[in-house]
Amino acid sequence: MSKFSVNIPSVYSMVSEMSESNLKPIYFIYGEDHFTLNGAIKSIEKNVLPQISSDFDNETLSVEKKANISEVIDLAYTFPFGSQKKLLVVKNFQNFNNKKQLLDYINNPSDTTILVLINYGSISSIKSEPYSSLDKKRYLFEARELKGVDLQNWIKKRSKKLGIQISTEDAQLLIEIVGEDKSLLDMQLQKFKSFLGDNKSITSEEIKKLSSVTREYSIFDLLNSIGKGNLKDSLKVINNLLNQNKDLVFIVTMLTKYFTIIAQSTELQNRNFSDADASKTLGISKYYYINCKKANYFKDSTKLFRAFKALYNADVAIKTTNIDEHTLAIILLSELFADNDNKF
Repeated sequence: MSKFSVNIPSVYSMVSEMSESNLKPIYFIYGEDHFTLNGAIKSIEKNVLPQISSDFDNETLSVEKKANISEVIDLAYTFPFGSQKKLLVVKNFQNFNNKKQLLDYINNPSDTTILVLINYGSISSIKSEPYSSLDKKRYLFEARELKGVDLQNWIKKRSKKLGIQISTEDAQLLIEIVGEDKSLLDMQLQKFKSFLGDNKSITSEEIKKLSSVTREYSIFDLLNSIGKGNLKDSLKVINNLLNQNKDLVFIVTMLTKYFTIIAQSTELQNRNFSDADASKTLGISKYYYINCKKANYFKDSTKLFRAFKALYNADVAIKTTNIDEHTLAIILLSELFADNDNKF
């Protein structure tokens, strides 16, 4: 997210205010949320297409390497082939090396072209040009990555649109299993829709079952095998995750969260917190909290201390050595299960 993006309108407000009769000549949309960026393009297309009668007037360009923006400006000024409007979508604006040349077009855009510029990534400074002028003209929009409650609400709204009912707690569970990538979350919701049939409500058990089908193992399989003290299964799962291009930094982060919840669960149990109250206090799903409570192998304080030390050593090794991740994973598990009778 850019440093000065506090007052930049979001894509969501852009979409809600857009209509066929209220189109801007330029839409510059940027951000890390690729799913929302691509969704914004579809929303603009939906509103512009009724005014387009020729395929030649609906053009999409993808700038894969450093390019000259003057060619895009020339295309934008070209009249449509018989249509009322022309739609020109330009992806990867970040690859242009002479962006300030867009200034003249911003101040004098074609009245027959809808120019959509997509910047996949953040902008260093909205105060620099051409972003400052785009902002002043209200052509600038941000696709912000949703987190926490905002992402849960997005899942619930998207589910409702698909005809699915999902609770806030189960929306959080889905995030914990799948991650925060909205394209992956949407893929799972589409799968739920196909699976549910006439049953419109999704349960936590169905979420766990269906979300795991897309991959041989999930991070939760690793947490379960580690929590049970099963070294051999843990090795099999962690290697599988690495082969799926899950990097070791992500795995160490998830394990750190896991062991932190295990430590906190002991204290909350001693204070007679219910599972629902404890999970709410910690800001996690009840399913995830209960799963951490089941990690009996690490209920011993000595083993728990050793786990945090092993994770610290792994984090340092990742940042300071060139040892490959599979080897580091073996070292990590060896330290986690230092007194385990099982062998690799």
